[in-house]
Amino acid sequence: MATGDDELTACPLSPAFIQAEVEVYLNKFHDQPYCVFVEQWLRENARSLPSEIAFALVGLTRRLTVNSPGMPNLDTPTGKYCTERAWKILSTQYQQGKMGLSFLQATFLVAQLDFADGNAHRGCASVAVGLRTIQSFGFNQGKTLSSFTKTEAEARRRITWAFFMLDRTYNASRNYSLCLSDNHFTLFFPSVSEDSPALGTLHETSMKQGQKVDQGIMACLLRLYSLWGKATEWVFEPLPTSTLPPWRTGSALAILESEWMIFETQFADVHRYMNVDFKRRARQDPKSRPYLSTWLCVQFLLHSILCLLHHPFVTMIKLRHLTENLSATFLQKSFETSLLHSRWIARFIKEMAEVDLRLCDPFFGYLAAIAATIQLEHTGNKNPQIALLLNNEYRVLVNFITELSSHWENMDVLVHRINELAARHSNYGSLFYNQDGFSGALSSMPTPANLPRMSTEDEALMWDILDLASSSSPLEATEASSLAPTRKKRKTTKQPVGRSRRKSDLCEQADLENTPTPGVPPHEDRAIEGLGVPMLNDESISDWQFPDRAGSNAPGSLVPDIPDWMIFGDFMSEHL
Repeated sequence: MATGDDELTACPLSPAFIQAEVEVYLNKFHDQPYCVFVEQWLRENARSLPSEIAFALVGLTRRLTVNSPGMPNLDTPTGKYCTERAWKILSTQYQQGKMGLSFLQATFLVAQLDFADGNAHRGCASVAVGLRTIQSFGFNQGKTLSSFTKTEAEARRRITWAFFMLDRTYNASRNYSLCLSDNHFTLFFPSVSEDSPALGTLHETSMKQGQKVDQGIMACLLRLYSLWGKATEWVFEPLPTSTLPPWRTGSALAILESEWMIFETQFADVHRYMNVDFKRRARQDPKSRPYLSTWLCVQFLLHSILCLLHHPFVTMIKLRHLTENLSATFLQKSFETSLLHSRWIARFIKEMAEVDLRLCDPFFGYLAAIAATIQLEHTGNKNPQIALLLNNEYRVLVNFITELSSHWENMDVLVHRINELAARHSNYGSLFYNQDGFSGALSSMPTPANLPRMSTEDEALMWDILDLASSSSPLEATEASSLAPTRKKRKTTKQPVGRSRRKSDLCEQADLENTPTPGVPPHEDRAIEGLGVPMLNDESISDWQFPDRAGSNAPGSLVPDIPDWMIFGDFMSEHL
């Protein structure tokens, strides 16, 4: 009988079962950008995977396997059993300093599992261990990998980029920072195929503006993940005591937008929406689905970056500390940008449903949540048709997250928070500045003092939605309670529709409570009636009604007019 380390690493999983689980992982997680980086070595070693990788893989795939029969002769569920075994092996290897390639690959899988389960504190720790191990070996530097064979270098290059993306997916939040900045990654991008050499780096300077060199869809994705990491760090950073307004040259937002536009100029035409012909290829060319899955990841990130940078809540937070007048043109541009790109996310979700190509990665549920909270701001538009249309798109986004919540606990937490925000929406109305269709002619410039405000409680809820790492499972909250201070529970009681807002919800200063807040008139909410268009069915939010803002004193005046082409036009795809 095996004893000691042999007993720990002994694998009761048959090679045939492991190979089948590899196929489950590759099929169910085809949408995950990291999957392409582990696909090659999983396929090549499916029947002889090291125990730590095999256990971690099965622990992850069981999350998406319905009615799992469990393993023979095991009293515990397959997923839980395999996850615990993987952790025991990895802990022993870490203790003994045996941190080779298989250790990195298995650590990546358990980190992926922890994030999906909402165990952010342990997932972030795993990413940190993985990246520090990579850094100690020098895998993140191109010159170090030159000493390996082509196959060995490619395997190390791929696991390094996998951790790079996982780090930028979850570690940029209120509580976590990136483990390694972009400057530390000087290695080439992964090879497009086995026969092609590795080309391109994150810091490439040869691609001049306007030059569209196609280095593959994965190179596009890695560049976008780099920009996503920078964007989330800017959103969640502690606010500096002095900073440039976002409309000024050299401001953090201006730099980020410039980098996004530079990427756009270098985005090869072959990968653009109109040229990819997503729905036709998904239906008629099954072999193109792996490419289309990665392409969807690119599109989700491309639009979500601007959704986050111009989110009305983020704009409100970033502007409130300023003492000067605000640029109304900037507010209008931010308003239109957030609407346009959040609608793209809803569009892709609807198109995926049409061709039965599903994304299972909870990260995309998080991106949908960002878009949903933007759409929530627009569901109260004074135009009833626009309000109804955007309400339906809001429901499409929430339904998408709800579907993911059947597999991932952190998505269930996210759905609950979004529903709570929708129920509380009448408390603060719109976060957009009141110009009622800005045309350039203003009686006075907007200032931070007359920007709409949210109550402290509502702001905390919005931060929880935007911070994916905070969508923790109850188990994590219990285990971490000994280290974290006790938090006050947020009231979740929904206020009745039609209740007037309290001025204290809109103003932070006590001396403003008896003065009407500029740009935020009192109002009463009432449901849209008589439109003759059926609402989408959704039990989770069926009791939420969006207000009719047709009256001059209604909160619809808080939302500027939306250009018709952004809502009803058929040329949406031509604006990318």
